[in-house]
Amino acid sequence: MRSALQAARLVAALALVVPAAAARAEAPRRSIDLAPCQLAPPASAARVAARCGTLEVPEDRGRPGGRRIALRVAVVAAEAARPEPDPVYVLAGGPGQAATELYASLAPAFARLRRQRDVVLVDQRGTGASGKLACPDVPEPGRGRTLPEAEQRRRVAACAKALSERADLAQYGTDAFVRDLDEVRAALGHPQVNLVGFSYGTRAALVYLRTFPDRVRTLVLDGVAPLELAVGGHMEEDAQAALDAVLARCRAEAACHARFPALDGAVGALLARLEARPEKLLVRDPLTSAQRERTFDADDLRRVVMAFTYQAESAALLPPLLDGAAKGDLAPLASALAILSGDFEAAVARPLQFSVLCAEDVPFIEDAPPDADRARYLGRQVRDEFRRVCAEWPVRPMPAAWRTPVRAKVPALLLSGAADPVTPPRWGELAAKDLEGARHVVLPGQGHGVFMRGCLPRLAARFVEQGTASGLDVSCAARSVPAPLFIDAMGGVP
Repeated sequence: MRSALQAARLVAALALVVPAAAARAEAPRRSIDLAPCQLAPPASAARVAARCGTLEVPEDRGRPGGRRIALRVAVVAAEAARPEPDPVYVLAGGPGQAATELYASLAPAFARLRRQRDVVLVDQRGTGASGKLACPDVPEPGRGRTLPEAEQRRRVAACAKALSERADLAQYGTDAFVRDLDEVRAALGHPQVNLVGFSYGTRAALVYLRTFPDRVRTLVLDGVAPLELAVGGHMEEDAQAALDAVLARCRAEAACHARFPALDGAVGALLARLEARPEKLLVRDPLTSAQRERTFDADDLRRVVMAFTYQAESAALLPPLLDGAAKGDLAPLASALAILSGDFEAAVARPLQFSVLCAEDVPFIEDAPPDADRARYLGRQVRDEFRRVCAEWPVRPMPAAWRTPVRAKVPALLLSGAADPVTPPRWGELAAKDLEGARHVVLPGQGHGVFMRGCLPRLAARFVEQGTASGLDVSCAARSVPAPLFIDAMGGVP
């Protein structure tokens, strides 16, 4: 058994050093029949006209005669009568988001890119309409425990067992996804592509670049996840830094500091209070107005603080909300948690996320010193919860060599929010140093996902049009300021 595993790892490691040869071996040309369709995110009225079709690929490329997956493909047409031959391929985040569901909310930011280029969307295998992997009641790890440990593990194991009857969960990693993408590219007849990746989609874009280097014309990465950093291994550190940035802004603004002089200690005091005694609340559902009783505990507080720091607009609400909670009013935080958690869960295929992270990231997570854990509001729970989940998920760790940095000469535009709680600027800096021809742009005070902010859609379109980051004027990014901090329900200081 051990020798077989070692041989498999050796084969996988050798595959990393010959990606160019693999890239030259074109997949057999197939076509995709496209028909008019409407793209929409879950629970939203937004709609985008496109043409959609499917492409069947083997679930396991080592068994081409085995089970197959029908990938959903959508093409949003360019405005030009004769578009450029190199379209824009959009890679969604999560992992677990479906590109065809995500795009409608991003469409305005792609208007300039679509003037001359089609936009191509492929639901990653295991998401959206590409054989979505789903189980009811599987908890999200890493954002505050919502179940006892034994029950969490039981549910994850039951989910894995049920899905394994129709899917080989070890075949849903990033390598399989990028090969799916290249089969779509070949079937659509595109000689090269421009990749735009969001969050985990940046990881997929980098792996595609490594595997098929000659097929990438440009790269736009928003919220960069380089391969050498394990997702889930730094979240406690980065989330604390994002919260500290909000607290520092409040100290620096006279009105905020005068209104909330004790804000720095609010989260720590609340956590201690809720750890000792969770509180029962009567909460009004913000969507239905129905009231119900619920218990709000320390892990709920961790989840809602983490969710609020994702975007500058929600982070701006934290000072009055935390101050009110410290004085006894937890209901607004509890109501917000219901909305934020529901929105995210509706958009993510959790089992696909497990198949990716349990093979590619969690085995490589390292522990922080105990003193560092105690100083962070998330403690070490992200690492612990992911490890518990992955102990029940039937995948094998990727070889360590898979996580080596992606080094390439390619025009690349990397985007980061200075206050991002999950992929902060240091992640982008790490990726940029190995990409010759890369430019890294950091937006002050912004959180996770900045592609739609300020001048960045125009900047990204100009970059793709030029096909180089050389000489690109990025000075406009510095003018993108975060939302002002609220000091009461009416907002910030005029």
